[in-house]
Amino acid sequence: MRKWMVIGALASAVSVGACQRGPDVEKMAEGALESIALEDHVDAKFDRSAGVVRLSGTVDSVDERTRAADAVKASIGTRAQVANEIVVEGAHAKAADDLDAGIEERFETLMENTPDVDSSDVALRVANGVVTLTGTVPRDVDRTKIEGLVRSIPGVFQVVNAVTVERSRPAAPKK
Repeated sequence: MRKWMVIGALASAVSVGACQRGPDVEKMAEGALESIALEDHVDAKFDRSAGVVRLSGTVDSVDERTRAADAVKASIGTRAQVANEIVVEGAHAKAADDLDAGIEERFETLMENTPDVDSSDVALRVANGVVTLTGTVPRDVDRTKIEGLVRSIPGVFQVVNAVTVERSRPAAPKK
């Protein structure tokens, strides 16, 4: 009798754990890529901590790049943001690397010259003109202003703002 109670409790715990996980966002994204026959060219990786599906790989045209992102967005809905880091074959790859380094430099300069914005706990990831912002800020206004500054940088194709507002965190002292 006791054995069956333990087995029942374990089965219940497993089913509750499975329900709390929800759908597998990465598998949904991969299925979308398969449905448009780009699964051999584009990878989808779900960064759960940032709530972002990162699309990477190389395609033959801008149209394929766009189709991949659109298909994944339609598949996952509002479950995550999509960072379209796909490279278009040819000169785009070299230019993207050069632009990414410039975007990172410009971001650092902008943050140094904008003392009224607390970006001390914000990290920047740049891949093929796609900027992903992660971390925390103490105020909504900081989150919004940082995104706006990043959007103003030449070469930024897309901004994925995964910065969260942590109101209990005190703002950094002004420089």
